[in-house]
Amino acid sequence: MSGAVGTAGAAGAAGEFTVEEQVISVLAQIYRGQVIAVGATVCADIATRLAKALYAPEIVLMAGGSMAGYDCAATPKALNDEWVASPSSVRGSDWIETFDLISAGKYAICMGPVQVDRTGSCNISVLGDWRRPKVALIGARGIPDDMVRLEELTFHVRRHTPRALVEKVDFRCGLGFGPERDELGLTLGRPGMLVTDLGVFDFDEHGAGLRVRSLHAGVSFEQVQAATGFELLAPSGKLPVTPPPTEAELACIRDEIDPLGVRRLDGPEAGPALLAELAERERELFAIPGARR
Repeated sequence: MSGAVGTAGAAGAAGEFTVEEQVISVLAQIYRGQVIAVGATVCADIATRLAKALYAPEIVLMAGGSMAGYDCAATPKALNDEWVASPSSVRGSDWIETFDLISAGKYAICMGPVQVDRTGSCNISVLGDWRRPKVALIGARGIPDDMVRLEELTFHVRRHTPRALVEKVDFRCGLGFGPERDELGLTLGRPGMLVTDLGVFDFDEHGAGLRVRSLHAGVSFEQVQAATGFELLAPSGKLPVTPPPTEAELACIRDEIDPLGVRRLDGPEAGPALLAELAERERELFAIPGARR
């Protein structure tokens, strides 16, 4: 397992846990009610399953972002999610229904932006000048729709660095707080919680900057500030430590919804060797009896 960050510091927590397990525990709290729960990062996706398994059986999962895995059970996370999840799916879906449901505000989404700035503007499109980018990414995709239809947007940044937490994003896919949002009359798509490998944050609603809600075990404010590309809003008083995953959460993550440890793809172990290991373990765990390999 990767990056153990703490030991039991609260009733119900069990032994050591990793940064990825900490992030999954935090993100699982945003998925409640009759919503389609979507996580754009590995940990956010596993968090949707944790929420359904332990807290919110009413939410709808769409494993692997695939219509074949629409409205499925909290199945184990896999590299080929739709193959594992589709047998438990209640029915299929399509993109027309997806955008109808987004228009109705029925999605709860955690995004994985490449850049987030002090106001909560996010970028998943390009790095550098849009006309001649250094890196071309996946484009703004559905964020403009989400911004005017969904109540709130949550962010998961895997690595808290000055390259990810920037003064101003290179390209705005989603608009943060500040005068422009007010001038446009935007009341939806508000930047909500930001979770990183160092802590949990949110944004001042007047555009003043990023606030620290809690720091993960062993992390200092000075460490977070050094890893941020702008000045954080000064905390008042002692900063809380992020609550550790509970014993029930850790058992569910490790034994039921991510027995392969796919969550490690969001951690320092990510790379070709881990992908090869996961692929081999997936073949063993989900092999069809009698099938040729």
